[in-house]
Amino acid sequence: ILKDHNYSDWRSTQGTLFAAVAMEKRIMSMLLALIVLVAVFNIVSALTMMVSEKQGEVAILQTLGLTPSQVQKVFMVQGLYNGVIGTAIGAFLGVIFSLYINELLALVGLNLLAGIELPVKFDILSLVIIAFASIAMSFLATLYPARKAAKVKPAEVLRYE
Repeated sequence: ILKDHNYSDWRSTQGTLFAAVAMEKRIMSMLLALIVLVAVFNIVSALTMMVSEKQGEVAILQTLGLTPSQVQKVFMVQGLYNGVIGTAIGAFLGVIFSLYINELLALVGLNLLAGIELPVKFDILSLVIIAFASIAMSFLATLYPARKAAKVKPAEVLRYE
């Protein structure tokens, strides 16, 4: 009964579309990684500048009894706070933009598919993994500036104040 019919699966008939979607996902993942990397370097540079600007205050705190590890913790908490806030805002805006991408495209006058809407699949696991990875990277980015702050020598810094 089935010999008279010709059957094929979706991947064999639409293989190029499937390959294009898979490649687009890889490119978007690399783009996201690049954005996170830029954010990490931004955290490193901002905290390094803050350490340079706050050397006098750090030296005073050390003379009042703050240990180098406590100084390091202060700057690590500051950097981690920035990373958590940035990740939360980015995740929130990303979810909103993803869920309303078709409306946003229509709002700016982009009709990419002539009336066909872009399908949106929201994957909470991917969001959680990316958020935790971003927070972990921002924490790692705090280590160098925090260590630099902990090495401030109060006598040398306060000599020039």
